[in-house]
Amino acid sequence: MDKLVPTLVEAMAPSVVDPAAEAVPPPPPPALPPLPLTDDPNDPSVLARLAVDALYARQSTTLAQASARYSLRTKRPPPPNYDLWFRFARDRKCLIDEYDQIQRDFKPFYQLAETHPAYFQEMIDLAARQKVEAWPSEMNIVEVRDGQAFHRGDTQYDTWTTTFEKFAALLPNMTFLLNARDEPRVAFNFRAPSARENALLRKDPTPFHIEPTSTGEFFRKQSGCLVPKEADGFMDGINEEHSFLVASAKPGYTTDLYPVLSMSKISPCFADILFPTEYYYDRAWWSAKYGFADNIPWDEKKPLLYWRGKSTGGRIIGDNYHNFMRFKLAEIGRANKGLMDVAITQVDDLVCRGELGCDAGKLAEEYNVTGEAAPREDAYGYKYLMDVDGESFSGRFLGLLRSGSLVFKATLFSEFFNDWLLPYEHYVPVKPDLSDLTAQVNWAIQNPEEARLIQQRGMEMAKRVMTDDQNDCYYLAVLLEWARLQDHAKGIYL
Repeated sequence: MDKLVPTLVEAMAPSVVDPAAEAVPPPPPPALPPLPLTDDPNDPSVLARLAVDALYARQSTTLAQASARYSLRTKRPPPPNYDLWFRFARDRKCLIDEYDQIQRDFKPFYQLAETHPAYFQEMIDLAARQKVEAWPSEMNIVEVRDGQAFHRGDTQYDTWTTTFEKFAALLPNMTFLLNARDEPRVAFNFRAPSARENALLRKDPTPFHIEPTSTGEFFRKQSGCLVPKEADGFMDGINEEHSFLVASAKPGYTTDLYPVLSMSKISPCFADILFPTEYYYDRAWWSAKYGFADNIPWDEKKPLLYWRGKSTGGRIIGDNYHNFMRFKLAEIGRANKGLMDVAITQVDDLVCRGELGCDAGKLAEEYNVTGEAAPREDAYGYKYLMDVDGESFSGRFLGLLRSGSLVFKATLFSEFFNDWLLPYEHYVPVKPDLSDLTAQVNWAIQNPEEARLIQQRGMEMAKRVMTDDQNDCYYLAVLLEWARLQDHAKGIYL
């Protein structure tokens, strides 16, 4: 008797290798900036450029090669329309093989599909049956039909329409869930014992409605949400010292394993599927781009750490804000004026609300908040710039890398590019409690050549790799995986 449910390798049909795609010679390498005016092979700009050259040089150059590498990494053939994706990515000079984050995000859904092929579609249907108007804001249901994308939900994100238009014609008909908040939503640790069985229980009757005023207790009880301050050594937790974990500004979670596209997450606490939000598209009005290019030579920049920003973060309840990252940064800066120039420019009314006991006037006085925003380009005057979490990730990181200064990054959140932009190679990491911030800045001052090399490598990656086209390639790759799981659940490939 034939098996009723083949394995995924058998059931999920691979893309047909299009001979025409193989016959077309690969395009020339990505356009390079002018050669630096130096013959020194140890010059930081030369080393940074060679590193990105090497990254592109090791990418697949043919569809057959890309398909083979995909199958080696995932143990399954590429999804349908992969040949179209390959042409799309090659024409836009995108990375071809560097998408392990996508596979990690989808792996639990592929594992469930082996024994419960309908799971993926059932979870989409459960979400779609919810009344969108009753959901917490910024949750969208997006439908792709005959090459066009339509979404229901929060409509303020009009730039997504432009994004979908870039590649919707390459997608099969499908429905996906898109979280427009910068905070993650799927509080499910799929690495926990019995997680596979728990995923099938579906305990949350009202998904995305878990909204505790103070989220500290919720996260302490949730599997995988006791978050360490650092990746190694003893387990010292950060839960009492990070605004998101203490009192998230916009809670609205589910504890069931829903497939949801989100901008960021904390692993293994959350199981959201990462995608490139509009913050990373230069074409979007809200991207962290600068009005003009860096116009101050490196040697003329002040050797100080610079940061300006609002008091975004967690809900301020009583005096809990003293442990929040941005307030702590302001206090560290005040104590190290010869090392840093940092200031809070505005008390954010989303997190400082009178009914929760927050006094905006008191905060403004305590932290000398003037309400005057600093032009983004003021950062050019400083060698060292700070990227620090707000409500979740800041959205500034790529802009800071492109600025011509060395970036120090303190964050709990993963973003889609985390495999590409690496600590100690492209930026200087800082612990999320900021306890090593002064030591890291002092290291940069004492090791100017190494600091300059990290800065150049980060800038080169941000300018040449992290492009709008690369964002589109990543987004399309995510949706092809989604479409295959959805179609498998419908029995299309059985």
